[in-house]
Amino acid sequence: MTLERVVIINDEAVASGGAAALALLSARLLFEAGIPVTFLSGDSGADFSLHDDEIEVAGLGSAPLLKLPIHKRIINGAYNVAAHKAIRRYIQHNDTPGTIYHVHAWAQILSPSIFSALKPVHDRLVVSAHDFTLVCPNGSYANFKQNTVCELTPLSGKCLVSNCDKRRYADKLWRFTRSWLRTQLLDLSNSYCTIASIHPMMNAWLERGGIPRERIKTVLNPVKPFAKARVTAEKNSDIFIIGRLEFEKGVDIAAEAARRVGRKLRVIGDGAFRTELLQRYPDVQWEGWRTHEEINRLLQDARFVVMPSRLPEPFGLVAHESLQSGIPIVAFKTAFVANEAHQLGCGIVAQQPNASSLADAFAKLDDDMVVHKMSELAFELSPRLANTPQSWCNEFIALYRSRLAEQERLDANSFQVRPPAAQSAQPLSGSL
Repeated sequence: MTLERVVIINDEAVASGGAAALALLSARLLFEAGIPVTFLSGDSGADFSLHDDEIEVAGLGSAPLLKLPIHKRIINGAYNVAAHKAIRRYIQHNDTPGTIYHVHAWAQILSPSIFSALKPVHDRLVVSAHDFTLVCPNGSYANFKQNTVCELTPLSGKCLVSNCDKRRYADKLWRFTRSWLRTQLLDLSNSYCTIASIHPMMNAWLERGGIPRERIKTVLNPVKPFAKARVTAEKNSDIFIIGRLEFEKGVDIAAEAARRVGRKLRVIGDGAFRTELLQRYPDVQWEGWRTHEEINRLLQDARFVVMPSRLPEPFGLVAHESLQSGIPIVAFKTAFVANEAHQLGCGIVAQQPNASSLADAFAKLDDDMVVHKMSELAFELSPRLANTPQSWCNEFIALYRSRLAEQERLDANSFQVRPPAAQSAQPLSGSL
């Protein structure tokens, strides 16, 4: 069956985070590959800037949950009625047997309600698991109160009574209810929906949440290195950390570890945790948010990059971007990329999520010869740990076509007759 169109569904039509950036990138690459694309977003869609005249875009016009009054946040976050109606209406008016639906981020605006609307086309539905939100109530398999990785089965009785939320237990109960509701609206354990994980080490965690192994397909994220030429890390002394300054990202652990080994820590990024960190670690050099090219220039001074997240890190984009630039990484064992980089000889794994363990890992990179070898291995070997943008797009196109072929076989075997379908999507007015 011909791949006629891909409908990309995402909370926002701007690159506000990693999932949104990937959703927009996929829209551009699919369009450039000659595949018709529709982009449905929970926001207004007004800031969508990719081939405006040729990629259909429609926005619901809703705001992210954190910008809503508390009562609307509770209701819309669990079940956004408008989002359900809009997606259902789009499918009723525009669906064809060759249309694939691909959901990226949905938890901040669209809510679980969209899975009810997508249930009639679950055999042609792909959902990207950028994190563990599909299965874990807090989205991260982490106990924020204990600063530990959660080993419980999601939505079990023990999960229900676990006070693991970063805020209050009441927030945990709401997240638990929302996650349970998603399972009722579309049971991923009993559907033909395809879950696209971003790393093979995610798959066992997704299975723990009830997603069958056969429905999970791994498509590694695309990576564009910060630098085209190898950074001569062995000549440098500074430690870098890149990303949001939130408690769970462990910047304070890295700052304490850097202080213990007497190296300068430079932080590229910003966030809610910055004020407290500035007070506690005035010796840290804060660089703020920077463009990809500006980061390239800053990292010419990097000896290594640290990713000290307290949470499981399914991919770790900045780690991959650094490795492919020839910069070794240091990370905790719950970062999947750390284990791979260690096996390739270009990364150090800190076994415990604390400053002492991290400082010990830092000290292993005092030897210039060791860093030189790790830098060369990172530059040469780490590209195998990720996709390029083009290979990433090609893998998804192949996945879409395999889904259509599988459904065509199922339809033929069941002797089902489909009703006539529209030949092309109806024009959109700019809103769902």
